Amino acid sequence: MSLAGALWFAVQDDLFTNGMSNNTSPSISNTKQDKQPNISEPISAPETDTVLDGLDDRILFQCLHLNRQCLRFIVDFIQARLKKDVFAQTSSEANILAALAYYAHGSFPSKITQQLGIDQAAAGEAVNSITKLLSDLSPDFITFPNSYNDRMGAAQAFKNLSGIPHVVGVLGYLHVKVSPPVGEEHMYMNTLGYHSVMMQVIFDVDGNLLSLEQCCPGGTPEQTVWENSDIGRQFSIFQHGHTWVVGSRSLLGCGHVLTPVEAFRIKNNAALRFNKAHAQLHGRAQQVFGSLKSRFQCLRDVGPIQSPESVAYSIKACCVLHNICKKFSVPLPLDFSAEPLHPPSEVVNILAEQPFDYMEDTKEEMIEMFFNAAEDGNE
Repeated sequence: MSLAGALWFAVQDDLFTNGMSNNTSPSISNTKQDKQPNISEPISAPETDTVLDGLDDRILFQCLHLNRQCLRFIVDFIQARLKKDVFAQTSSEANILAALAYYAHGSFPSKITQQLGIDQAAAGEAVNSITKLLSDLSPDFITFPNSYNDRMGAAQAFKNLSGIPHVVGVLGYLHVKVSPPVGEEHMYMNTLGYHSVMMQVIFDVDGNLLSLEQCCPGGTPEQTVWENSDIGRQFSIFQHGHTWVVGSRSLLGCGHVLTPVEAFRIKNNAALRFNKAHAQLHGRAQQVFGSLKSRFQCLRDVGPIQSPESVAYSIKACCVLHNICKKFSVPLPLDFSAEPLHPPSEVVNILAEQPFDYMEDTKEEMIEMFFNAAEDGNE
């Protein structure tokens, strides 16, 4: 769902068209029955040796945090897309690999630049152009399940895992450490005590990213971000039906966001059981965001910035690559570490003490229907 079949079909068409002009034969089915291409299979490379062919698998994973199959797709895709844009400069395979090495480490490892035979200036230019390209393509690679069947499929997967019905995604906020503009430090201070830029993210049960928007200073209240986001407005007009996203206590009272039951509202074991299931789902943000920062270590600390928008391109580019990695089942680096969850702000704690929340009635009915029955069955 996170990578629409139509997109992959278009990618294959790009590569096929460019391959024909170069007398190559990319792998693409000619049968009418194949509605969606099998993107798990590698795209055929030109017959001549390439820079990628000259690097062994160990070096590729160590320096780029990607496997060969995934890299071949990314390189072919970027080159095909650049060839379609008459205003864009084509990028060599070495430059693309250098950019991917930068995403992986936040710098240019001398080992990879020496083997690629490029200098720092060329590599830096490649990072800028490829980051912009991938960022612009994020709406194609990161897509929300808009059809009824896709939503029901997502909801069933979440229900099988947690017992919570009608959940189509987990809502979280990815924080990227930055050095903020002078005089604006307070705006960027998050609840874990460091300066950051935050991006609103929704992901599915497998960790595929479904929605990505609203890059803003790390001190921005999560409620404000959700309510002003396009996806938040879509839920408010029931564009995605009667479904939920799972969110933290910071989003208490936000429409269509399923938050845990507050301590003062817990009256039975069913509520405790629900909170455990909720924590199981929301806690997956630690794995997803940890995966992003471990594979793309440029997201661990961006350094000095001028504005959140200046960081948004890099975040979006890495998120596009994350979804591609999921499609190709690329393993995580050995130094993977989970990302800590951010506690709610003091303002949210005050709001939590209010006696009325229009979402609570719906949530209580759901807990009564699904978690009392589950509890009784286990007694």
